[in-house]
Amino acid sequence: MTLREINTHSNVVAAQIIRVTNRSVSVQTEDGQQLTIPLSQQYRRDQARLASLRDIWRNKIWIPVNKQLHSLFVTDWLVMPQPVLASNY
Repeated sequence: MTLREINTHSNVVAAQIIRVTNRSVSVQTEDGQQLTIPLSQQYRRDQARLASLRDIWRNKIWIPVNKQLHSLFVTDWLVMPQPVLASNY
């Protein structure tokens, strides 16, 4: 199985954070499955990211996770960020 096959939309699920530690994030998916997502060393050093995760946890916001790779998404629900064109007003 290639990374491209693993990283499909069928593996992307909505989940709520149920616990945040300095090393991992535990989430619960809509169907009740619990996943532990390890945080990279770069993620752990970034206090703003950790604070954001804690805010998401406190406010019970649903986030996308890849249940096959046990990973968070940098771009939230966006598949591919789209540039915004300036308008001439």
